[in-house]
Amino acid sequence: MSINNNQASNTSKVVKGMSSQTVVTLVLGVVEIVSFSIMSRLLTQDDFGYYAAITAITIVFSTFSETGIGSAIIQQKELTKRYVDNAFTISFLFGSFISLLLFVLAGPLSRSVADESMKFPLMLMSGTMLLHCLSSVNLSLMHRKLQFLRIGSIKLVAQVITTGIAIFLAYKGMGYYAIITKAILYSVLVYILSLFLCKTKFGFALDKGTFKRIFSFSGWLMASSLFRNLSHEIDRLLMPRLLSVTALGAYNRPKDFVEQMSSKLNGIFDSALFPVLSSLQDNKKALESAYRRSLFLMNVFALLVTMGFMFNSELLIRIFFGEQWINLRSVMLVISCSLLFNFDGRLADCYLRSLAMTKQQFYFRIFETVLKTVGVLIGFKWDIIGVAISVVITNSLAKLIKIFYIGVNLDLKIIQVLGIIVTSWRYGVLMIPICVVAYVFLPHTWGGDILNAIIYIVITLVVFFFLPNLVGKQYHDDVYVKVIAFINKKFHLRGHKNEI
Repeated sequence: MSINNNQASNTSKVVKGMSSQTVVTLVLGVVEIVSFSIMSRLLTQDDFGYYAAITAITIVFSTFSETGIGSAIIQQKELTKRYVDNAFTISFLFGSFISLLLFVLAGPLSRSVADESMKFPLMLMSGTMLLHCLSSVNLSLMHRKLQFLRIGSIKLVAQVITTGIAIFLAYKGMGYYAIITKAILYSVLVYILSLFLCKTKFGFALDKGTFKRIFSFSGWLMASSLFRNLSHEIDRLLMPRLLSVTALGAYNRPKDFVEQMSSKLNGIFDSALFPVLSSLQDNKKALESAYRRSLFLMNVFALLVTMGFMFNSELLIRIFFGEQWINLRSVMLVISCSLLFNFDGRLADCYLRSLAMTKQQFYFRIFETVLKTVGVLIGFKWDIIGVAISVVITNSLAKLIKIFYIGVNLDLKIIQVLGIIVTSWRYGVLMIPICVVAYVFLPHTWGGDILNAIIYIVITLVVFFFLPNLVGKQYHDDVYVKVIAFINKKFHLRGHKNEI
């Protein structure tokens, strides 16, 4: 009885967390889309190329500044004041060191990746390393308490303020310094707001025993995060030299758009699932059941989102990029394919962290980095479209291997995991041919693109609301029934009010 009550409580926490997180994520998404659209019309491909190269370097360095302490705080079963102070102290020391290191190496790094003009922006960005590190402690304490709405509100306030400033600076002709300024101010605001709302007084402490316990978890996680970031940024680090800064700007704009949208959706699942899965880490049967259900529903959702981006790629460019970017429709189409396994990758990472399999995650990251580096070195021979194709293939392969590995560790055979994924896509047998015909035969104009989007929306509604069994029994039982019940309840209440 107590097990069932605990499972119900965990489910309630996930639903509540995802609900509050979803609201904030949607608002954040709107703000970012507006910012993306305006910036795409104010800045050039060179501006976005330099910014992409600068952020690629800072993202790799940010790995060391966080040192995995945030996840260690969430993972810790019994959190004491002494443990928190040790985590804060380690974060402060590492953050300060990495900030100083990036400041000193700004010149050599800028010359090796692109050119000397990146030196000063990198020096400015170095201060964000310490802020990022300290903010991770504040936010992780709130994550542990499942305060998702509070975390989302912090990010929303910081995003709105810095977006307004960035747009103003871009309009005034500041170029990529407008986005650099936004990144720096965002780090400052997130730290200040998270420190205030965290409501925790930090002290300096460094116990040998606590230090060891923290790094027994976060040490491997930090190393894993380093290779994760290297894997994610390797195309941006190599492209300025292999092709050009302008080519990087052209490639990165559609990639950045797709990643922004997917990261917001992924963040909902990750933030809500990780603390709860950590509490189930000793219950293998419950984890296996959760894995089956989440893998199926994630892939149902992933295919739908992938088709939405692929078959409406030109319309998305016209709306959010501007007509001057329409020549990138083939790149946008290819990069959209990466969404198919993006959610699987985040799910696998969540399970690896929840099961404290940080060492295994480290090995996966090395494999991903090597695989993607080889792919980029081969793909650049066919310009940015070749890089895009190689990145999608290597990313998808790496994520599939992780998904299979998690399944095997939960006593599921590879063929069973593959069966869950393929079964979740069966509604595509109806949707994909219709979407392909519409995309190929409709004119590639504003009117044709809008009609194509309408067809996609209509066929989606038909499948998910009128043919739920085609999607799958689990979707019908876990999602469809609840959605219909919610709709009926709303209409019933509205009808009752009208009668009164």
